[in-house]
Amino acid sequence: MWFRHQTASQGDQTIGAQEAIFQIVERTQAVIHFSPDGIVLAANNLFVDALGYTTEEVVGLHHSVFVQRKFRETQAYQDFWQKLRDGEFFTDEFPRVTKDDKVIWLSATYAPVFDKAGKVVQVTKIATEITKQREAIHAISKGLEALSNGNLRHRINLPSQDRMREVADSFNSAVESVSTLIVRVQNVASLIDAMSQQITSNTSDLSRRTETQAATLEQTAAAVEELSNHSRSASNYAQEVGKEAQTTRVAAEDSSKVVNDVTDAMTRIENSSESISEIISVIDDIAFQTNLLALNAGVEAARAGEAGRGFAVVASEVRQLAQRSAASAQEIKSLIGQSTEHVQEGADLVKKARSDLEAIFRGVELISERIGTVVTGLQEQTSTLTEINTAVSQLDRVTQQNAAMVGETASVTTELSKNSVSLSDAISIFDIDVVETEYKIAANE
Repeated sequence: MWFRHQTASQGDQTIGAQEAIFQIVERTQAVIHFSPDGIVLAANNLFVDALGYTTEEVVGLHHSVFVQRKFRETQAYQDFWQKLRDGEFFTDEFPRVTKDDKVIWLSATYAPVFDKAGKVVQVTKIATEITKQREAIHAISKGLEALSNGNLRHRINLPSQDRMREVADSFNSAVESVSTLIVRVQNVASLIDAMSQQITSNTSDLSRRTETQAATLEQTAAAVEELSNHSRSASNYAQEVGKEAQTTRVAAEDSSKVVNDVTDAMTRIENSSESISEIISVIDDIAFQTNLLALNAGVEAARAGEAGRGFAVVASEVRQLAQRSAASAQEIKSLIGQSTEHVQEGADLVKKARSDLEAIFRGVELISERIGTVVTGLQEQTSTLTEINTAVSQLDRVTQQNAAMVGETASVTTELSKNSVSLSDAISIFDIDVVETEYKIAANE
């Protein structure tokens, strides 16, 4: 040991080395020497300066004056000195009381010094004051404790010359970074929660609209299907009407042919009536000539007297016959005239009927063409309605898929909102208002 007596055989060189060590310790460490009972025998300047005494004041005092009262009265303190007397060593950090009752901390070693017989004759304490280091460590420990409790307001303020200042500054920077991060996380969590609520509201509204749209599309699909059926029925009916119009057109063409035939027949009748009239005129002329001849024959018979009586009778009968022929010819001529008038009226009516039939034919032709156009339009409309119905069905399927996606989105948004609330709850333990605190170790520690 440092203060253990040396044997003469160790030589002057060994003694010189030990003396050098003693001098180094004396100049750099706080050193105090006690009797085995704890009475101060001597102390260097570093020790007495640390505790606020002079050398003269400490010599003769008991070690207990440097110990906190609550510890000096314990059995542990008595055992401490007993173990030193028994030759045990102690190295630790010890709180010690100064002359003005302040507490300082010493990192010290208590070492018993033995005589040649191995008996403890002295206890030497070599110490270094670590109060500032202890306060710095204590401050950092409190800061870490505050951080572990979620207190981000805590800052460590150490003197600029303190060797732990760099650690304190690093702690403060780390806490500042965490505070900034927590604020951002809080803002993001709040934003996510607000957006989730907005999305939930919008999703609910979209869901209602999607359901309404789906119902509307279903009704539209039914209406389009019904309209398509009506269009097909109308197309089929128009095709039937077209066929009937075509049949009517053919019948009109046949009627036109009949009218043409009737017109031709009426023309022939008219021509025949004219021929008959001419024949009647000839017959009338013959009757007139016959009558004249009969008159002449009667005159000649009268001249002949009795001999011409028979001839006179014949002439009279011929004259009567000629007169009746003339009268019949007049009647026939009158009837032929009436017949000619009737035939002319019939011809006029036939011509008018022909004109009307031609107009009807043109109308039927136009109707047929228009019906064909209508049929084509209805067919195109039916095709278009079929395509619309297909598109509406596809849109309905898409709407149903959208409704399902809206439901999934609502579920995800609800879960996101729950997670954002959980995140907010998780970071709510952090207190981020900055409070700068300077720590000092209390006297009762």
